[in-house]
Amino acid sequence: MIRPSAEQESAMSELIAESLEYLADTDLDVYQRVFDAFYRESPAAENLMLHMDELTKGRMLEEVTRLLMSVDVELEAAYLDFELRNHEQAYGVERHMYRQLFNAFAAVVRDLAGDRWTPEYEQVWHSRIDELSSAMEAA
Repeated sequence: MIRPSAEQESAMSELIAESLEYLADTDLDVYQRVFDAFYRESPAAENLMLHMDELTKGRMLEEVTRLLMSVDVELEAAYLDFELRNHEQAYGVERHMYRQLFNAFAAVVRDLAGDRWTPEYEQVWHSRIDELSSAMEAA
């Protein structure tokens, strides 16, 4: 995968942030919708997360949001390495589950944005998920 330039990273982050603004228009429990979509995609992940309380799940999705909006994914390498090693060894998390979580998050945002969702949003989310997933696979 070709690493995006700093300008491209910044533009990606801005578009993702813009698309996330549509979440403010809803009274729905967005995080629960993300987890529901994630568990449909990965029932094994649901079993791994049974012990987690809502506060911990919320912090997890806050961190996912931060990663999605990162202006330099390469700078996240040390964090991603720690995250992967810790969760694989301590909890049995499988690396493909991260991509499934990112995809579930994107699907919920897309659904809530409705007709405001643009091809640019689709492309930037796809690119960022690929970039993060590649970084995680390389960690």
